[in-house]
Amino acid sequence: MGSGYRREVWLPPGFARIWHKNAEKGVHSRHMTNHAGGGRVDGTREEILAILRRHDRMGVEDLARELGLAGATVRRHLDVLQRDNYVAVTQVRGRTGRPRHLFSLTEAGSDLFPHHYVRLTQRLLGEIVGLGASETAGRTGGQIASLVFDKMADRIAAEYAPRVEGGTLLDRARSAAALVAEEGIDFEVFPSGASVRLFGRGCPCTRIAATGVADSCDHDRRMLERILEAKVTTLVAADVPHDFQCGYLVEAG
Repeated sequence: MGSGYRREVWLPPGFARIWHKNAEKGVHSRHMTNHAGGGRVDGTREEILAILRRHDRMGVEDLARELGLAGATVRRHLDVLQRDNYVAVTQVRGRTGRPRHLFSLTEAGSDLFPHHYVRLTQRLLGEIVGLGASETAGRTGGQIASLVFDKMADRIAAEYAPRVEGGTLLDRARSAAALVAEEGIDFEVFPSGASVRLFGRGCPCTRIAATGVADSCDHDRRMLERILEAKVTTLVAADVPHDFQCGYLVEAG
């Protein structure tokens, strides 16, 4: 993706920010809480985890460049995160030179971010239970999965479309992104002239891509089209930044 999409480090909607109040001193502090283990992450380490969530693996130099910090500073933060089992490190050997150390989120690190597994599972189970024999007869597992996600996308669209707010396409796109974030569907919104681009991660379509179902992201495209009441086109992979899984161009109908 070109430099026109430059942005600051992004922290996702619904990020686990917990404000604690000291009743005697009246002091508030912002931090990220691991609801499973009660761990705590603040400031720069919180930003590092957010970056690693967007990228598969990153080296110290790449993290330092994105954060605007010295490599030694980033390394100290990574040491703490590794000690707390929030990040893991892998050695990658090239053809020449010393091996690179690449960092990624562990399961505990991923658990610091909001998940909507219960809600998503309930939706999926509801759609599966509602399938009739004629809808499943002669279909492969991947085709049934595609049908289930299609039905779920239609239901989400019907639920959220009346709640979208905003007088402009950009405002409506931002409103829609905030609404579907409740489902764990994570989009970032970028203005693009008179149109809008949505780049997503954690989209339901990516969870069935490995089944070989053709055009799996078309479920999300149709969902967005119905929610926004606008024309939505799937972007080709070359137009989607590497830290996202899918992208869409939204144009006024």
